[in-house]
Amino acid sequence: KAPRPIGGLRGSGLRTEADVRQVIQQEQQDRQLAVDRFSEPVEINTDAAPVLAVKGVYFKCPLVSPESLPWEEWKPKIRQFLAEQMGQDSALCAAVAIRTLNPADRAEECAQTIAKYVNNVLANPGEQKYRRIRLGNAVFQQRVHPACESALDFLLACGFQRQAGDSGEDFLVLPPEADLEALAAALECLQTAEGIEPLLDRCTSLLEISPGSAASVANRVALPEDFYSLTPEELELERLRLRQAAESEEMLRTRQMRERERQRETRRYRFCLVRVRLPGGRLILQATFAATEQLADIYSWLRDECLEASAATAFRLVSPDKRRLDEADGRTLAELGLCPAAVLALAVSADDGAAAAASASRLRPALAALVQPLV
Repeated sequence: KAPRPIGGLRGSGLRTEADVRQVIQQEQQDRQLAVDRFSEPVEINTDAAPVLAVKGVYFKCPLVSPESLPWEEWKPKIRQFLAEQMGQDSALCAAVAIRTLNPADRAEECAQTIAKYVNNVLANPGEQKYRRIRLGNAVFQQRVHPACESALDFLLACGFQRQAGDSGEDFLVLPPEADLEALAAALECLQTAEGIEPLLDRCTSLLEISPGSAASVANRVALPEDFYSLTPEELELERLRLRQAAESEEMLRTRQMRERERQRETRRYRFCLVRVRLPGGRLILQATFAATEQLADIYSWLRDECLEASAATAFRLVSPDKRRLDEADGRTLAELGLCPAAVLALAVSADDGAAAAASASRLRPALAALVQPLV
């Protein structure tokens, strides 16, 4: 009697249970090798390491400093900037600090809790119990201080004073002479304040393929870890897990399951390195985008920062597989499969002729002067 076929693996070359067991055992060995590979320090020969297309992902915040820095270096700079401004309008600076230095959900929870304290005072100005906040209160500690950075600074700027109670506990007390109108204005600042958000620096550059290099050099892109949501170790383990499950689940997945898998795939990447090859094939524009941005952002970048005004409407973008990329496409770069890096072509229609192609490749003088070789 012929061995019983495995329905979920039909068409995969695995026909018997013994075949399936052998594949699963091999996958388990591969997974263990991957774990062992990353469990100990690995010596890396930097001389043989690939040349990174970019050093990292950088941000700019003109309000604080003209520098372009990695994200983790901005938080201490913003904290220092707000501390220096504290003497001008303490309540406003503390409100901005709450929105900037804490996760959005924690900052909002803190603002709502403080609003309850303040609104109780405003609604019952003569009630002493509403003017006292016990610092040891569990809700206060979990939602305001020390859970939320700069929250205590905000309350002190509102007029609350720190005092020791008869039992030795510390309280925040609003004295009778406190200006309630200023208190209401400070609360409005907290509720409407926006955090200082560093903006992604495109790090626009113009690269030139040297005459002796192959045109495919533009496709060789090595990226730093900043571009990924998962670490290389996590990516390797995830790859092994998906490879093990892919064949067995292919026949059983519903449309909803496939959509969930697609969404997980798009969340793997945080940023996208975009290269745009100009007509002629030797010059390439390069910039960094967030994975959640859209094609319209790439088109805007080309018009606003790269091409001369006369060339602003004379082009379209084409994918490596010759698909025209519509500017109105509302999908993100991750959903379009362009992450973590993509090489696109800037093209004009054949009817426009060579003159249009030349016009579409005219660069802003400041950018054209910064051309550097692509290695």
